[in-house]
Amino acid sequence: MTKPDSRPGLPVGAQRRFDHNPAATEGKNPALAEILQTREVRQALRNILPDLLNALAADGTFGKFIMKLAGNYLTRQLSRPRDIFKEKELPNLFNNPQFIKNLGESLPDIINGLFDMIAAMARTLADMPAAEKKQIFGDIIANISTGHTGGIITQACRIINDIHKEDPEFFARALEPGFKKWVESVDFGEIREMVDNSAQEGRALITMANNVLWQYPSKVVLLLSLLPSLVNLLTDAIDISAGKLNELAPDMLTDVILSFAREINSGSVAGVVNQLTEIIRKIHTGSALLGEPGAPQLPKVLSNLMEAIIDRTDPITLWKAKIAIAETNAAIGQAVAASVNSRPDHKHLSMIMGPELTNIRLRSLNQRLCAWESVDDAEMAESFAQHLAAYDLQELAEVANNALRIINRLADEQPALFTELAGQMANAVDVDALAETAKRFFNGAGNEFKPAARAVVPGLVTWISDVIKPADDEYEDDAARARLALRSLFAAEEV
Repeated sequence: MTKPDSRPGLPVGAQRRFDHNPAATEGKNPALAEILQTREVRQALRNILPDLLNALAADGTFGKFIMKLAGNYLTRQLSRPRDIFKEKELPNLFNNPQFIKNLGESLPDIINGLFDMIAAMARTLADMPAAEKKQIFGDIIANISTGHTGGIITQACRIINDIHKEDPEFFARALEPGFKKWVESVDFGEIREMVDNSAQEGRALITMANNVLWQYPSKVVLLLSLLPSLVNLLTDAIDISAGKLNELAPDMLTDVILSFAREINSGSVAGVVNQLTEIIRKIHTGSALLGEPGAPQLPKVLSNLMEAIIDRTDPITLWKAKIAIAETNAAIGQAVAASVNSRPDHKHLSMIMGPELTNIRLRSLNQRLCAWESVDDAEMAESFAQHLAAYDLQELAEVANNALRIINRLADEQPALFTELAGQMANAVDVDALAETAKRFFNGAGNEFKPAARAVVPGLVTWISDVIKPADDEYEDDAARARLALRSLFAAEEV
């Protein structure tokens, strides 16, 4: 008698089962056959088949008797003497390379069979009354919701925690060799090529899916109608979660938020900021190195990209969309304003509390200015001198020059335009209201500004007098007319 090969870690019975006979494994699904022969599956079938045959039996005593005999026969056939030793045949089966090979060949058929079984069960369940469906799913949920998964997760976490206490970097070291081999074995160039070559296929798939879907517009509408339900689900989740937070006492809620803030690693956040800013700096430097002197490469590439995009953009549709968005925003603002104005408490609070926002911004600005006020004169002067010198005044002057040139060209082409605009503005302004406001300001509040005006106006008048005094330049004619106007004004007052 030939002694079976010894396989470490396997029981003797399992070792005998792994002495494969090629003739015995011939068939469509040898792996499935081996799975069905394991103790665990045989015992499961032994428990299920009698009830299944009894359910399939025809009405009548004789039919049930025949099915009972058949069930007993199958139970005896599925039993093995070694079952009493509770061998774990199913897990050991996966240690056999030949079984793994057979499983790889049979897996598609097994999966298809499972899908067919699930589909058949779903069709049967779909035809059942709602009460029976509820009962079946209730039994399933009750049987699987036994807390086993929670216990497994708890034990797994406890095991991982013990390992981390003993060796905090254990998993990193344990995974490194396998991960290294995986990285070495994967050809990322092939992945890149696959992704690049899949662009057309991806577009074709999306086109196909849309072409098929839009053959059934009602189904597309139903699909789109899911969006409000998803939004409602999200808002309900946020509402419930925020409500639970609001049930906490103010000090407890604040303590939770402060604890969260304390747990944030400021060094890690600063490291992220430093790394990102260094990346930006390197990109800017690299752009200057790759480009021509005075012409960095990045702006050139971005300019070409934007030019290509704009060339393919319909300007009429684009501006119609911009106008539509602006009108929508205005409509939303009007709706909000109308809703606020319809509620006196909202309107009253907006008038009272609105300035508080401005006050907060002013205090923030004042604090920054006070920080400079506390600096000594030399440091403050040097810092602000460097700050002002950093501005490109030449560019600012060119902006003003170009704006003035455009205005002058417009006046040359449309001489009456500014007159018309000024006339429209003058006709639209309520002159009586403007005069009344001016009187109230200068006769009332204006007196409060009189000390400041006396400090400023004399110097301004002196400067204007110096500006319009006679001089030999191209503006002398205009200055002469100004002096003449002033003399005429004072002469008329003396008379």
